[in-house]
Order: sequence, then structure tokens, then C-alpha cells
Amino acid sequence: MSLSEIKFKKYNIYMTQLFNLILTLNPEEQRFLLKNVEKLILDEKRKSARKICRIPVRYIYNERIYNDFIVNISRTGCFLETQKPLLVGKKILMDIQLDGDDKSVRFNGEVANANRMGVGIEFEEVSGNLLEKLGKFLHKIN
Repeated sequence: MSLSEIKFKKYNIYMTQLFNLILTLNPEEQRFLLKNVEKLILDEKRKSARKICRIPVRYIYNERIYNDFIVNISRTGCFLETQKPLLVGKKILMDIQLDGDDKSVRFNGEVANANRMGVGIEFEEVSGNLLEKLGKFLHKIN
């Protein structure tokens, strides 16, 4: 069983337990909980700020090559605009041209989430040199 499958099973167990616990609360306690959850969501900060962009990307997924666009990017990941059915937990290899550079940079990643608009990719093992290039690129946009 993969790490993603284990996390998914634990998530389902915790969600069921949490849902059952919420049902035992009285209406006032439920409102209090909802208010605090909303505050946490509003206060949530990402690991790294996202920058809106539109970067062509060529990527390999399930041994096939695709071309799409990255519509936001950060030091830790990106959102790939695509209609292709990429599955959460699957690996992806991306070639991205940062800042009109002739040479593309290669990122390994994992599909972290998916919806109708595309997929969120979490970068894996970004080297210091690559992280520096990405940081310079992010500083230039927006």
C-alpha cells in the first residue's frame, strides 16, 4: 500500500470520527466550532506564496507526454491547468521554461489535489540551484 493510500484511509477514518463527534454537540457548540474553523481557514497561510502566471509546461505522466499551462506557481509547487485525468498521489515530471530562458528546468512532483480546472502539484526534492532559479523567477513576476 502506497503512502498516499495510507494517508487517504487515515483521513477517511478521522473524518468519520470527527463528523460523529460534531453530531453529538448541541447547536450552540456547533456554531462555536464552525466560527473557529472559519477563522482558521481564513488565517491559513501556504508554505510558500503563490504567484499567478501562465507558463507553458511539457510533462510526463503515466509514460505519456503532454503540454499544458501552469497558472500559478510557488517555491513548493504549482497549479497545472489541464483537462486530463491526473490522479492524486501519482508522480509527474515537468519541464518548465522560466523567464524566457532557452533551457527548460526539470521538476519532479506529485499530484497533491485535482479538480475540474486542473491539478495541484507539489514539487519533490528541489535542488539548491533549481530553488535559486525558481526564487529569482518568482521575484520577477507580479
